[in-house]
Amino acid sequence: MDNALTESGTAVPATRQRRSQARANRSRIIEAAITAFAVDPDASMDDVAKAAGVVRRTVYAHFESRDALINGIVDEASADLVAALSRAGEPPENPELATAVLALLAWPVGDRFRVLLSFARKELGEQRILDLMEPARALSIRVVEQGQREGIFSTYLPAETLVAMTESVTITLFDQANSGVITDSGESFAIVCLVLVGISPERSAEIVADAWKWIRKSVPPVAPGD
Repeated sequence: MDNALTESGTAVPATRQRRSQARANRSRIIEAAITAFAVDPDASMDDVAKAAGVVRRTVYAHFESRDALINGIVDEASADLVAALSRAGEPPENPELATAVLALLAWPVGDRFRVLLSFARKELGEQRILDLMEPARALSIRVVEQGQREGIFSTYLPAETLVAMTESVTITLFDQANSGVITDSGESFAIVCLVLVGISPERSAEIVADAWKWIRKSVPPVAPGD
């Protein structure tokens, strides 16, 4: 059997090593693509290969076209969102606090991938960008419905509509972040989410501060390499 050795001398099957290398290459290509597209939205697959430090053939082995690569970035963003929300487990029982916590956890994921808005929205369409928010949608609707039942959130619109409005605002805020207008760590986003459901801006700021305390206490930090 064609095996490789780890640093400790343990034999590792070559197939597993190749799979690990393939995953590493894919991650490297996506990171390089994010950087390349941030500099030049019209960057080619050759540009991405150079940025990733791999040959062009390696890029095409993972992504058959530029569109496939862009879709791969969107899928990566969606997976990261799932991971970010999963680290928190169940959100706080208080719907105000839960809304702020979900927004603060989601923002870094979107902030990492907001370069997508500079080109992917035109190439893939608005709906594809909204699709990456799907993992948070059902949970957000559940939290808003709870807040409405308890009389904490306004009922001027159904929960589904309020969450849809939040998603549209998210895209706007990322555009503003791309322009350098918004530079915070998600506080603005969390406040907007609360204001949309009927909480005053002043009260929202207090809730966001409490949400950060909850996150620091309850959410495990991201381990290196995760």
